Amino acid sequence: MLLLAAMAPAAIASDEGTEVGNYAPLFELADLSARPHSLAQLRGNAVLLAFWSTLCSPCTAELPSLNRLADSLREEGVVVLAVSIDTSDKPVRDFVAQHGISLTILLDRDKEVFFDRYAGPSLPISFLINKHGMIIHKFDGPQNWDAASVKPLIQKAIK
Repeated sequence: MLLLAAMAPAAIASDEGTEVGNYAPLFELADLSARPHSLAQLRGNAVLLAFWSTLCSPCTAELPSLNRLADSLREEGVVVLAVSIDTSDKPVRDFVAQHGISLTILLDRDKEVFFDRYAGPSLPISFLINKHGMIIHKFDGPQNWDAASVKPLIQKAIK
């Protein structure tokens, strides 16, 4: 009985959800080339999941530094996914081309993943997910992904 009681908090903390300590809600979305990407297939890799829109100026301001972070982490087994909630591909494609963005852009045109799975209150919002699929850090608002404070968090996700 004591063993079950001791295990209960751990079971609650490991449920799927968007708070730190929960497993990240699973989804599948297509990228700009219509290739599907599944969060479940990325288990074993640390993932930085960033929601954004071309209509959100803080989002577009942080995307170039997120791209640089993605480039610097590629060899370390960290996957950076930028999920656009724009309803049309054109502004996303234009922004990506204009700013030389090379990280993986996924399209959530109906905003189902953002609102239904991640209960997105505002943009930008990002989630750092460890290799076991658990959210270990939540970033509300725009970030400077070049900041020295980001790398230790990423290293924690890799371990």
